[in-house]
Amino acid sequence: MKNTLLFLCIFIFTNVQAQDSTKIAIIGCHKQNNPAPALEYIANIMQPDYCIWVGDNVYADTRNDAQHIQLQLDKLAAKPGFDELRSNSTFMVTWDDHDFGLNNEGKNYPLKEESKQIHRTFWQLEDEIPADHDGVYYAKLEKQANGKIIQFIMLDGRYNRDDEGKKADALGEKQWAWLKAELQKEADIRLIVSGYQVLLDCPTRWEAWDKLGKSRKRLFDLVKAIEAKGVVFITGDQHYIEILKKNKALGYDAYEIMASGINQTERPSRDNNRIVGPDLTKHSAPQITIHWEGKGEHPPHIHFTNTAVKTGQQTSDYRIFMSDIGL
Repeated sequence: MKNTLLFLCIFIFTNVQAQDSTKIAIIGCHKQNNPAPALEYIANIMQPDYCIWVGDNVYADTRNDAQHIQLQLDKLAAKPGFDELRSNSTFMVTWDDHDFGLNNEGKNYPLKEESKQIHRTFWQLEDEIPADHDGVYYAKLEKQANGKIIQFIMLDGRYNRDDEGKKADALGEKQWAWLKAELQKEADIRLIVSGYQVLLDCPTRWEAWDKLGKSRKRLFDLVKAIEAKGVVFITGDQHYIEILKKNKALGYDAYEIMASGINQTERPSRDNNRIVGPDLTKHSAPQITIHWEGKGEHPPHIHFTNTAVKTGQQTSDYRIFMSDIGL
């Protein structure tokens, strides 16, 4: 009888814990020819509910050989931990320039259509991204066991992207119209994913929304006009980890979690909006845990952590409270 009660208590506690939190790994800027122990760590130790692939998921730069892109993705598929992740978590995927096909390229990239079809097939997104779609953008509403809804909005900042300049556009008009419609849907948390940074301010040597005409202002204004609450930006591109904050940019504070460089690092950029980092962990396992319930010192919040997989040391730790993002 005691054993039965103990089992029931453990089952109930575990079930409540599962309903009250959601774990999301962030993966990007993965060098396919180098070891990536973080993939195994994320698959076997973290065991996330979702994996966000933020772009540069492989480095497949080519101007005229689409098969080269496929071969680099095949190397990713053969990496230890990849199959386990694909089997045991839900993938949410976008691309950036190096898996799109060429450094800093946009709408004029000659293989963009071939690359799109490879992306759809490899990431098993044929049902999410129609074959005649102008890019790889898509969104999903994921209902959790407790009834809460996470909206994953996977932007494509490459297929229709202009060259940098005062009149440049990041998305193209079809994607802007689609994004407006998505933001009008009901959701508790909205994770907007972009391959390159949203809150990174100029001047910077890196690509950023702030270099693409009025694209960033248009994005902020769209969120404010719709009064879409619970937005957090998830981005990649640079090979370290940081959290950025821009006060009241969305009618409430805009937060960005930039987490990439899963098996590489580089010299950090200066960043006026940085509030956490830079975290230069080479083999990193970034994770968001959404705590849907809470009280006292820990009301409902999004908890970001990064772990150095070689040592198990936690190298980043920050909480974004739901009240900070308009909820």
